[in-house]
Amino acid sequence: MSDSPSSNHAPSGAVGAPDVMGAAPAAAGAATAGSSEAKVASPSDREPLSPGSPSHDLNDRLVGELIEAVKSILRKETTDRLRDVYLIGDIEKDTARNVIERMRELANDNSRPITLYINSAGGNVTDGLALHDAIRQLVGRGVEVTIVVQGMAYSMGSVVLQAASDGRRLALPHSWIMIHEPAKWAGWQSTSAAAQHLDRLKQMQSQIYELLARRSGRPLKQIIRDTKRTDFYLDAKRALDYGLIDGVIDG
Repeated sequence: MSDSPSSNHAPSGAVGAPDVMGAAPAAAGAATAGSSEAKVASPSDREPLSPGSPSHDLNDRLVGELIEAVKSILRKETTDRLRDVYLIGDIEKDTARNVIERMRELANDNSRPITLYINSAGGNVTDGLALHDAIRQLVGRGVEVTIVVQGMAYSMGSVVLQAASDGRRLALPHSWIMIHEPAKWAGWQSTSAAAQHLDRLKQMQSQIYELLARRSGRPLKQIIRDTKRTDFYLDAKRALDYGLIDGVIDG
């Protein structure tokens, strides 16, 4: 009578088989433990950007734009604080152009007042008239222009002085103003040279005499009489009395 296999015996293939369901949680736990021990790379651990790389160029561009933006703000703040222009020395084409360009630049930024300081012995008549007319154009646009004599405003300097806004022709206490015959302003030192441009000279004389008479309030005949063949000098107080300035700045 042969013995039959017991139903309690496990199949031979199942002997020693690993517990698959138990191994999965263990592996997951090991992975979690390993990840908790991983270090996050700090900025110092990263490789520096090499010149010419896209990131390096981008950083340089951003820094450059930031610097330019700061410079622009500083320039604007300086312009808002300092709206002073200086006419120092002879009036000629370069001097007149620089002053005109600077004053127009300030006027285009905003309509706040502008102050022009003069210390000039005069110069070229056409350049001086161009400067005078450019200032009057700004005044006509509503920009208040103050002109201050510091030292002297002779010849064409005294004409430029008349371009200021109403009531804004000023002088420091020890300044001097001088007006004289327009033939000298034109730069013609000899009678023969003046004779060659007689018609033009008469027109210039008429323009300048009328300009001085209108701003000073003096009769045209008096302006002609006071300046004919002579240099007519006035200190700040006398210039105020004569009408060539509107006030003397004390202190």
